[in-house]
Amino acid sequence: MRIDAAEAALRIRTIADIHEDPRGGPVRLIINGRHRKPTGRYHSVKASRSMPWEDRAERMYFWLCEADTAVASYLAQPHGLEIKVAGRKKPLLYYPDIRRDMADGRVEIREIKSRAGKKDLRDPDYELKLHLAAEIYERLGWDFAVLHQAEDIERPRQRFATAQEIQRRRRVRVGTRDRFALIDAIEREGGIAPLGAIVDVLGSEPLGRAKAYAAIVRRIVHVPLDQRLAADTPVSLLRGGLDASRAGLRRRG
Repeated sequence: MRIDAAEAALRIRTIADIHEDPRGGPVRLIINGRHRKPTGRYHSVKASRSMPWEDRAERMYFWLCEADTAVASYLAQPHGLEIKVAGRKKPLLYYPDIRRDMADGRVEIREIKSRAGKKDLRDPDYELKLHLAAEIYERLGWDFAVLHQAEDIERPRQRFATAQEIQRRRRVRVGTRDRFALIDAIEREGGIAPLGAIVDVLGSEPLGRAKAYAAIVRRIVHVPLDQRLAADTPVSLLRGGLDASRAGLRRRG
């Protein structure tokens, strides 16, 4: 029987229990059987952990999170929602795909849908879970959205291509000397320096470019993801990265 989502939302007896991993990691390991099986793991430098991905759309979204300096950290399968609804014997269980903790303090919860996953949205029980989850997150002050692979992740195409290229170099080491070379180069240019100059400061091609991209992932510097990575792409310092680097210099001194 199809349940009207709006009516059900008004009849929730228990808003929800949120279950999190006490170690701060993903709340469940997807197993074989009726559950979807993970097809890989992604090592995030930004989040300082390895996270499972269940289809390519999730992995692609990790790329965007890794390269976007507005994202301070993120976590796959961050918690489980146990929602008790009047008239149902069993609670509804919902596991969102990703939580993003933003640099400005906001929390974003994202459900990721691949091209094949769109059919899930036609299931009445699943539709109800999403509706109730959205109500709960709104009360918590968290932003919730369902993102689709083709429309919201792979597009705009330039943003996706730039993020993909940046995250490929995420594991490259950025040492203390590199950090202060970045600060000096950008401050000498008045706060914004061209990417080509930054690459030269860090050691020329290809190592300098790899370090520059890794510094973006580490939120030391920022580049606009909607622009192509070229010699004239503007690079600016992030306040947090600048403060952390200067604090490190004082400790060394």
